[in-house]
Amino acid sequence: MGQELQAVNHQSRLIEWGQRVEACRKSGQRVSEWCEKHGIAVSTYYSWQRKVIQAVSAENEVCFAEVPIRPARGETAASIQRGEVLVDIHTGADTETIRAIIQALRSC
Repeated sequence: MGQELQAVNHQSRLIEWGQRVEACRKSGQRVSEWCEKHGIAVSTYYSWQRKVIQAVSAENEVCFAEVPIRPARGETAASIQRGEVLVDIHTGADTETIRAIIQALRSC
């Protein structure tokens, strides 16, 4: 539970800082002026800006994985969705194919 709470807290702070970075950029002020006006250290601003940019980049990262394709032998037995990726596993799919699909989803 502790790690989950930390992750939620970090995500919350990323959202908060994303809004601050956006506000600073839209203000038309230099970063130093905006930070002084809002009582934020410039180094703190740039640290969080970097974290926000990294988080956004990670969300938009494209993931490729080679999965052997075998003809479907039946109806859909299971559907797995991770983000925008949807995978249907058909009845009769062999173990090797299912393992490859799960491994590919873990790497995304």
